[in-house]
Amino acid sequence: MKNIKKIAAFAGGIFGVLFANPFVAMAATEATQKKSLGERMMTALLNTVMGILIVFIVLLLIAWIISLFKYINKFEANQAAKKAAQAPMPAVPVPVPTVEEEEDLSDDLELVAVVTAAIHAYEEAEGIEVPADGLVIRSIRKVGKANWRNA
Repeated sequence: MKNIKKIAAFAGGIFGVLFANPFVAMAATEATQKKSLGERMMTALLNTVMGILIVFIVLLLIAWIISLFKYINKFEANQAAKKAAQAPMPAVPVPVPTVEEEEDLSDDLELVAVVTAAIHAYEEAEGIEVPADGLVIRSIRKVGKANWRNA
């Protein structure tokens, strides 16, 4: 039983030494004494400086950890390269992509008639006088979808 008490006291002493804050110990011993204004201001200054130092040390630690993020991508790329080197891929013939030819829509008379009628109706709705044979469509070409999205 005596040994357990000695071990507990020793462990508590080590814990107290490792995690003791000198300012807490100083405040505990001087709590019974009346301090002058200068002494209280010095304690406040020390507490302020200690708080600021702790904040900046933690901020520097966070900045250092963030600066290490650039190595994560390199590490993952190296791991992927090692896995790719270990497992060779079977040879599969690559299909040849077919090139789609654009249709020449200028010879499609039905499409030309529809576009001409739409332009004629728009011009009349705007109040512009358009003669029946005054509209001539010279070419029709397909416009990419991206242009319609930007409009």
